[in-house]
Amino acid sequence: MSSIPTNLGTIVGGSSYRYQLTPNDLLWLARSVQYEGGNNLATAWTYAQRQVLYRRTNSLASLVQMHSQPVNPKWRRDGEFCRPGGRYAGTDRCSPSRLDTRDEAANLPWASVRESIRDLVTRWALGETTNPVPRATDFADPAVSRGFIERNPGTRIVLEDGNWYLAETGAQRWAPNHVQILPPGERTETGGMLIPAAIAAAGAVWYFSRGKRGGLRGTPVPAPRKRRR
Repeated sequence: MSSIPTNLGTIVGGSSYRYQLTPNDLLWLARSVQYEGGNNLATAWTYAQRQVLYRRTNSLASLVQMHSQPVNPKWRRDGEFCRPGGRYAGTDRCSPSRLDTRDEAANLPWASVRESIRDLVTRWALGETTNPVPRATDFADPAVSRGFIERNPGTRIVLEDGNWYLAETGAQRWAPNHVQILPPGERTETGGMLIPAAIAAAGAVWYFSRGKRGGLRGTPVPAPRKRRR
C-alpha cells in the first residue's frame, strides 16, 4: 500500500471517550513503530491506550512525537536536549549517529516505511488486530522502565518484549477491552459491543423519540501530560 489510507477507525475508551484516527496519525505512528523496536503491535496499542488514559483532545500524532524519542523534536539536533548547550549535547544520547537516525525517522515517507509495518499499523487503525497489551499505557527500554517503576511503584509490567510495556495506576482497573479501535462505520454502545452504524442510527431514533438523552458524552478535557524521559 503506497498511499496512506484515509478511511480509518476510531479509538474508543469505555463509553465516554472517542478519537477519530487520521492519515497523519498513521504516518507518525508508522515512523515511531519502525524505529522504536520492541513489539510493534504492542507499541501501537499502547499509544491508543495512552491517548485514552489522558483523555487527549490533541492528535495521536502529537502524542507519538512527544513520547517517542526517535521522532521527538526535542531530541533532534536542533531540539532542546541535543542542540549546542542542550542538556545532553555531546553525550551518547545525542551522538551523530543517533541524530542522523532521528532525522531519517522524522522525515520518512509512508512509501519508505517497511511494508510489514505499513500493513500492521493499517490493520491496527482499521480495528483488525487483537490487543496484546491490555491496560499498557507506557513503554520504554528496560533501563528507563526500571527507573519509572522505582519512581511510580504502583506501575505493573504487562509485557517484556525488547521494550517493557507498562500499566500505569490509572489504567489498572480497566476491563481488558476498555480501549477498542472501531472499524470505519461502526460504533459502540455503553457496554462496548460493536454494532453496525445503520443499526446504531436506528436505535438512536428510537431512543430520542422516547424523550431520552443518549450517545457519547462530549469531548473530555485532557489530563496534564507527563514526560516519559
